[in-house]
Amino acid sequence: MRFRYLTLPLVATLMIAACDSGSSLPEASGKASIRAINAMPSAPEVSFLIEERSVGTADFRQATNLVEYDDLTYTFNFEAFFAGDTSLTRFASRHLDVVADTDYIMVLTGTLANASVLLWESPQRAFSATDTVFEAKFAHTAESLGTVDYYFAPPGTAPVLGEEIGTLAFGDITSVADYQAGDYVLTVTAGDDPTDVLFQSDTTTLVAATQYTISTFDGGPNTFAPIIARAYPTTASVLTLADINYPATVEFVNGSLDLGTVDIYDDEMQASQIVDNLSHKGVSAELNLAAGNNEISFTPSDVNNPILIEATVNFFTGIRGRVVAVGETDTLRAVAYSTDRRGVDTHAKLQIFSATSNFPFVSVFAIAPDAVLDTQAPILSSLTSGSASANLPLAAGSYDIYIRETLGTANLAGPVRLDIEIGDVVQAIIYDNVDPAIADFEVLSINP
Repeated sequence: MRFRYLTLPLVATLMIAACDSGSSLPEASGKASIRAINAMPSAPEVSFLIEERSVGTADFRQATNLVEYDDLTYTFNFEAFFAGDTSLTRFASRHLDVVADTDYIMVLTGTLANASVLLWESPQRAFSATDTVFEAKFAHTAESLGTVDYYFAPPGTAPVLGEEIGTLAFGDITSVADYQAGDYVLTVTAGDDPTDVLFQSDTTTLVAATQYTISTFDGGPNTFAPIIARAYPTTASVLTLADINYPATVEFVNGSLDLGTVDIYDDEMQASQIVDNLSHKGVSAELNLAAGNNEISFTPSDVNNPILIEATVNFFTGIRGRVVAVGETDTLRAVAYSTDRRGVDTHAKLQIFSATSNFPFVSVFAIAPDAVLDTQAPILSSLTSGSASANLPLAAGSYDIYIRETLGTANLAGPVRLDIEIGDVVQAIIYDNVDPAIADFEVLSINP
């Protein structure tokens, strides 16, 4: 057998010659814009990549930032992080021959296990400084809805059959159309029946010289409204179009050991009582909240005066919120925050509110049952009194929860055993105990 040898310089020369003969890289002639929308109700925040380069991230109903790329051919990829893993998992891809001067939106639907990537495209628009119109297209990404009619008109305009802007099935999108800048209401009705209103947005102001993509989504556990909509502009922040028929709701929690048992009113004259006899650690029912500022007052039960806490509470339409009374006798106050109750397919969520006044900063540990605490790192450090944590991701399994003062070594609370599964949402609060040397960790709900 004979072997043929080439020296390294000759190999390099042959490779260069091969590249130079008969092959050339594609050349771009222009640019296009692209972004992704996460329309997967049970997905976590997902990463959007062009080839292997990150473009951005988007949680449910969110969009990545608009970016521009040359009109070449790319594979766009989607990845998510599963609790317990050390790297992202790729779950979907989409190949695209990009055409210059086109606006692309990739829309994730389905589940991580069975994801689909819709592609919406339309020509880019160059507005002039004197334009008084905006451009809009309307899409349907609410999986619970069938085929429906969309109406888009100024406030006070009733839907009339024949005046719909489109009849859409899931995944459909209308052609673009121009509208005068101003106030509008989006109404969705059953197909061919304008009297069967499935969604009616609050009044939303849309500005001139902007391209909007407006789509419906299922509401999910964070709102009692079955449907919400969002407007994704090319030049401004995303707008939420909440259903005007579903107000915000709020539950009240007495998190102050010094507050005593209280009644809660939503008017200055204390004539409208909304909660009565709320004792320490008590949690009210979820109550509808009027739009705008709500003046809330806490008083000792069965006594109109004195007012112990006054607070202004204002949640966006459709939001499920929580108001927690915290503080000591001279520092009583109410803290309002929104709760994220949507389960996802990659992990469980744990959100903790610290209502303790005795310990300004605490750390939270979630360790394997019966493990030695002193060898473990906290999952949350320095949670400030009177604040809520972000959602802490946990893999499925059993955990012992401990609370310690930040930089301390004594256990303030725990172990409290949690048995959780993927998709669970755990809401918990840390309270003061009558013994000032310890605290109480209590779960409000799992999968509310």
